[in-house]
Amino acid sequence: MSLNPTSPVTGAAVTGLTTPGYVFTEDQAPDGNTRKFVITSVTGTQTGVEAHSVASPFYVLVRRPSQVKTLGRINPVTGQPTSIPVNEHRVSLFKGATIAGTVATEAILVLDLRIRTPAGIDLVANDTEELKAALSFFGGFLSANASGLYDLICTNMLK
Repeated sequence: MSLNPTSPVTGAAVTGLTTPGYVFTEDQAPDGNTRKFVITSVTGTQTGVEAHSVASPFYVLVRRPSQVKTLGRINPVTGQPTSIPVNEHRVSLFKGATIAGTVATEAILVLDLRIRTPAGIDLVANDTEELKAALSFFGGFLSANASGLYDLICTNMLK
């Protein structure tokens, strides 16, 4: 099964946004190892939130490694791999935002998720379940704590 996101996406609960939703479409990606999804409109009550434009981008890039690393050879004495290479997948969001100053200036906000998995994790059934659990928890953690993460970024307070 491949990555096949469907539009629209319901946003996580964040104080100040009412039923946030995001409509997107796939766009031309920068290379063959990347997919690009552009947010073309927002739904719900999101006062001041803009969809993608040239002046204020709003898109997601999903990247796979250009060359997948495999598990190294096994040490005949220990039975352990001589090295454990890592494969990195990335999900990066780019969002234009106006920052304060004497004149409003547009800047780019970047959220970058790096998923680094040891080569060989796909070979053992129990390890694939561990990967599923890690992704499930992480997605749920981000969704459940979106408002708290917003507060952290704005106040720099962890409590």
